[in-house]
Amino acid sequence: MSGRGTFDDGRPSAEAGALVGAVAAAYERGWQPADLLHLTRREGECPPALAATAVLYQARQCRAADRAPTAWSDQLREVADQYPDQARLADGVPVDDPRGDHLAGALVAGRSGFLGYQMTELATEWNRLPGTTILLPLPEEWPAHRADAPTSEPAGDADPKVLGRIRGLLAKAERTEFEHEAETFTAKAQELMTRYAITSALVRSRSAAGRTAVHSRRFHLDNPYLTEKVHLLTAIGEANRVRTVWAADVAIATAVGTAIDLQQVDMLFTSLLVQATRSMQSSAAEGRSGSRTTPFRKAFLAGFASRIGQRLREADAKATEDAAADESVPLNTLLPILAGASAAVDSEFTRLFPGTRKSRARSVDAHGWYAGRASADDAALTPGARPIRPGK
Repeated sequence: MSGRGTFDDGRPSAEAGALVGAVAAAYERGWQPADLLHLTRREGECPPALAATAVLYQARQCRAADRAPTAWSDQLREVADQYPDQARLADGVPVDDPRGDHLAGALVAGRSGFLGYQMTELATEWNRLPGTTILLPLPEEWPAHRADAPTSEPAGDADPKVLGRIRGLLAKAERTEFEHEAETFTAKAQELMTRYAITSALVRSRSAAGRTAVHSRRFHLDNPYLTEKVHLLTAIGEANRVRTVWAADVAIATAVGTAIDLQQVDMLFTSLLVQATRSMQSSAAEGRSGSRTTPFRKAFLAGFASRIGQRLREADAKATEDAAADESVPLNTLLPILAGASAAVDSEFTRLFPGTRKSRARSVDAHGWYAGRASADDAALTPGARPIRPGK
């Protein structure tokens, strides 16, 4: 092949090497593997599969599996799971390939079929990314071999068995066609995670260190209704001692909190968004006036987020009282512990994002707003609880 960004007479090309170099450069400016995949899909100009290949190959080059923080390695595993063909392609290329010769040959051969101009476009796109807030140690700071329990790792992750039970309950809530079953499954999941988080906070307070470890996690949101989805994420976070900041230009929300609270927010947000979307679609199927319009649907999600935030805060207060009773700890002893965790989160949030400002509320479709709030009332959060209707 010949021409701009292609290969001639089988000679190696520099485009592949430049693309892998762009991955490393983006990391040094604060971006992470999942960010690059999200931004590539969002731009829509280059194949996400090409981005996945470059990210996974670069990870092998820098031995990320042995050196990177666990949160970073988890992202790489998710990329490999989403793009198994690209994972096999990256694994099959020799790591000692500084000019990208072998990688270039693999990318243009067989089923991959990526062209040089696509590599150039993607590298250019990534090289244009500005610096962003650094949330994890940079690759240049990684140790030669990751320790078994590095200080950079999130402390207090929930027991995998507990997380497995919670994910199973939420999956059942999302699959069932019966609203009562969905309410029961969601409520049980909420109860399990809330109790676990409070118990972990008590254990931490009794330990020798007693320090609240605060971490950050990025949420990549997709169209449509981005602003409304952020409102839902923020409402869930505020009810669980998690602070959230929104970068609209890249459609990324960053949440700051303890490891367990972040896990809880992640799982609740995913499940409640599915449930809100399903309820919104049901309104359209029932022929409710204006329910198929964009203003109605935006207002529906905004109303759902507002009401679900209130209900989660109420549930958190009740769960705290119940946990105190179960642990035989006076409530006036437990509340300062939770307040201390919130203060640690606030401090870290201010350090990471000193220049944030609160977003202003906008007028919305009234019918959609109240329909969304009613749907949030139907999402019972306590097993056996009756739906709460405003004014009753």
